[in-house]
Amino acid sequence: MAWNTTGSSASGATPSGSWNTSTYPSNWNTHPCPDGYRLPTNTEFQNLIDNCTRTNGGGWSTSDYGYITLTLKTDSSKKLEFPAVGCRGNSDGTLYDAGATGRYWSSVTYTSNTLNAYGLYFGSNALGVNGNGKQSGRSVRCVRQ
Repeated sequence: MAWNTTGSSASGATPSGSWNTSTYPSNWNTHPCPDGYRLPTNTEFQNLIDNCTRTNGGGWSTSDYGYITLTLKTDSSKKLEFPAVGCRGNSDGTLYDAGATGRYWSSVTYTSNTLNAYGLYFGSNALGVNGNGKQSGRSVRCVRQ
């Protein structure tokens, strides 16, 4: 479901066509992905980081969004790009860090608190897996089941 990713205000921050009407979805691992796809696990994100070489592109600003390219160390023809689209705030839907950071959800809850989940995080000089509250608006990158 598309989120408004232009401007910093919360106007238009509600996704068009909600895939779950509850605040904390129970089917976090498969939705909002289409049939036959799912969210990656935190381990899969970490394996991606460990087995790839990272390069930066773009300007890492609101006028020239940054992005990372992850290239498989054993086969340089295999690459994934992740744009630094920022995120939506958990309390008001405000767009934060557009062009400067990227945050992508995993399917795995963070600690014993089901209100949090792991995700891929990056900036121009950072790359890792961390935990955040599920009420925040992060991007998703679905993988084939």
